[in-house]
Amino acid sequence: MLGWLRRRPIPTIEVDLHSHLIPGIDDGVKSVDDSIEIIRKFSELGYLKVITTPHIHPNYPNTSEIIKKGLQKVQERLEEEEFLFEIEAAAEYFVDDLFFDRVKGNSEILSFGNKYVLVESSFLNKPLFFESCLFELMAKGYTPVLAHPERYRFLEGDIEWLEQLRVSGVLMQVTISSFAGYYGEIPKSIAQKLYKKGMIDFLGSDLHRREQLEYLKAGLMQKEVEKLCKSSHLKNSELL
Repeated sequence: MLGWLRRRPIPTIEVDLHSHLIPGIDDGVKSVDDSIEIIRKFSELGYLKVITTPHIHPNYPNTSEIIKKGLQKVQERLEEEEFLFEIEAAAEYFVDDLFFDRVKGNSEILSFGNKYVLVESSFLNKPLFFESCLFELMAKGYTPVLAHPERYRFLEGDIEWLEQLRVSGVLMQVTISSFAGYYGEIPKSIAQKLYKKGMIDFLGSDLHRREQLEYLKAGLMQKEVEKLCKSSHLKNSELL
């Protein structure tokens, strides 16, 4: 392990916008205890706020109501422990037929900040109607934020599709630990390409469990992350 208490300056990212900290509703944390422990570590790393984003996915058919009730449980526990830390909830939406129907209809869409909506696609196959769905989302006044663009296997290191999406108005959220190679060399390479091209709008932890905290810290120590934190381009602080 990397040693949680190792002494070294860590860049400050004030807001995390991608995590799975509502217990028992997706592949994230299983208990409120885990949620609170991770939130305390976020605080130690200089974060001031977390916007947690449970999956709304065929495997995890959550609703806005389920997410809001789960958030309330975490907030109540923080109050019980008199630990002052701001946590909100949105969702990580899997772009499929059901999400497209939600966008075209009047269903509630959980957004954050300036009507940002976190979206993801299949890791293995380029989605057929992804662009059409996101265009419809933008027509409703939302701004799509593509979660972990560096990790889609169908890209095979080529970021042309991501460039086209961004030109169309889609923002990019890279996972911090990708810069430390946590997901492998191709995601790390794509993250570096996005960094060099100035295409990273948000950095996120995508934390699911306590064990990933060490890799988050390793990612925060990477030079690309440090430079992004010092730049005016990164939008995380706008979410305070």
